[in-house]
Amino acid sequence: MQTMSAEQNVLKIVITGPESSGKTTLAMQLAEALGVPCVPEFARSYVAHLGRPYQREDLKRIALGQQLWEDWFTQRSLNQSIYPANLLVCDTDWTVIYVWEQYKYGAALLPAHPLTLSPFSPAHSTFYLLCAPDMDWQHDPLREHPAERDALFQQYDDLLKSIPANYHILRGTELQRLKTALYLVQKYC
Repeated sequence: MQTMSAEQNVLKIVITGPESSGKTTLAMQLAEALGVPCVPEFARSYVAHLGRPYQREDLKRIALGQQLWEDWFTQRSLNQSIYPANLLVCDTDWTVIYVWEQYKYGAALLPAHPLTLSPFSPAHSTFYLLCAPDMDWQHDPLREHPAERDALFQQYDDLLKSIPANYHILRGTELQRLKTALYLVQKYC
């Protein structure tokens, strides 16, 4: 098992933002271009297999599941020489669950800082790419609020500023976002 200092040396590139803003597509494309693992969105699997509408209590389980997946992929990256051991792309993280809880239920009960979820997620080892909702809405049965994407985007922006997180806003087409993301990763990471 790696020590905490080794895990802290893994830079997580987190794709975050409101629904239908191209997060999953960008996460997969970026991970492929960089030759690194992509941590999938735990909430999508959890809710799709829940068998009932999700409730507020489920958000804590989703946050924990996402963190466990991130930790597992981090360990896998550190233990396998086929990946660059210092980079990991995450298709969302705790920020999505935090903003969603705030928006849907009023006030977030979940912790507002990654250190409270896991000792292996310090803010300084995470680079956020915040996807703007300037893409067409894509229907998905797990998505809920097509008209509120701008308001949700503002909440993400406010949250990332408040941490303070190292982040950049991505706008434009899928190709423009990927090119910008690759440039930013090469420049800052």
